[in-house]
Amino acid sequence: MGFGKDFIFGLATSAAQIEGGAFDDGRGPSIWDEFAKIPGKIHNNTPPTTACGSYRHFDRDLKNLLDVGVDSYRMSISWSRVLPEGKGALNQKGVDYYKRCFDKLLSAGIKPNVTLYHWDLPQALEDENGWVNRDTVGYFSDYAYKMFELYGDVVPLWSTVNEPIATYVGYALGGFAPGRTNEKEGNQARHNILVAHGAAVDAFRASKAKGDIGIVIDIWKRHALTDSPEDKAIEKDQDERNWKFYTDPVLGGSYSDYLLEHLAAEGTLMDIRPGDLELMHRPIDYYGLNVYNRVPVTADKQAEADFTQGGNFLNNKTEYYPKAIYDAIKLVNDLYKLRIPIIVTENGTYAIGSEPRDPATGMIEDDDRIKYVSGFLSWLEKALDEGYDVRGYYLWSLMDNYEWTAAYNFRFGIYETDFETFECKPKKSALWYRDFIKKVKEK
Repeated sequence: MGFGKDFIFGLATSAAQIEGGAFDDGRGPSIWDEFAKIPGKIHNNTPPTTACGSYRHFDRDLKNLLDVGVDSYRMSISWSRVLPEGKGALNQKGVDYYKRCFDKLLSAGIKPNVTLYHWDLPQALEDENGWVNRDTVGYFSDYAYKMFELYGDVVPLWSTVNEPIATYVGYALGGFAPGRTNEKEGNQARHNILVAHGAAVDAFRASKAKGDIGIVIDIWKRHALTDSPEDKAIEKDQDERNWKFYTDPVLGGSYSDYLLEHLAAEGTLMDIRPGDLELMHRPIDYYGLNVYNRVPVTADKQAEADFTQGGNFLNNKTEYYPKAIYDAIKLVNDLYKLRIPIIVTENGTYAIGSEPRDPATGMIEDDDRIKYVSGFLSWLEKALDEGYDVRGYYLWSLMDNYEWTAAYNFRFGIYETDFETFECKPKKSALWYRDFIKKVKEK
């Protein structure tokens, strides 16, 4: 069976990572614009002010998408570009920008897949306590409804939130914007963003939008390196506190007893209001799966040393474990008896700093990336052969971009970006992905 002719092959980006134009045409600052001002938080203290320049160079991106031959482009809307204060009056120049993008994509035969929230909360709302503030749920719902009314007739695929765990990292661990370090607030923030997801789904159903809506949740499955009770306990605890925090209520209808009991005992349990779980569990049209790898865990120092010395690793020192995509697809189907399709909304790997070049042509020869993507697609094809309902695959990312706290040091793109001139050139992987898609479509 494998990849059918209707299977969606795409490329993915997000607004904060590629657009630049941070203060152009009335856009308000986001929490990442402010977070980047804190010394030491971002590699080389580099702000996302210019990024890849896509706000002024979307035609460049469109040409590259066409050259690769993808069916769809996953991108996000910068909330503060269309609503500079996060609420109130729309910024018409921002509204017009996205309309032009969607129209150009559709004219080129490329389906827009649009994320409403990819980590870039308007700073004006953070000034009102951000995602810890329950009012932000309503602000997000209002923003979502406005977008559905504006673009619901041209955008066929929507996702409410990308990787809600990033909110916890930003509010509890201080590793992402806005840089707070309060465990209870972090749990409240990530609970509220799931409620906001449900409220946005309700807004979608109430609007004139014609397409499908889902949510994107990443799965980094923990794998105990030994069969010891201690390692199995670590695996369970980390799974519960990470991806299952989100998939359990959204796909299953409730938080686990394990999670609720542990958070209550630790004094970090969030305020769960009547109706919250029902809202979080609103029926969606697809589940967006971001999958990059597994996470081996152990308390055994010798087992850890044996793994790091004997494992299969890429040049960036991450494990090469392409079966992670198959494991995640099987896992969510087994756990939640899914009746909706899965779309793999992100998968990819990165180089740190520079990548090797062909001395004759100057093209980046990112063979590690080709190995990685090829392996994941092989395991995805196995899942399809076994009957799992997966409708699409989006490679992260179209181009090297602003990779959050790593800034421009981590390179995920199949196009290299010159961050001074904004010129983008294909890497070897872009040609490989182009040929892979062409071969599938010609079957």
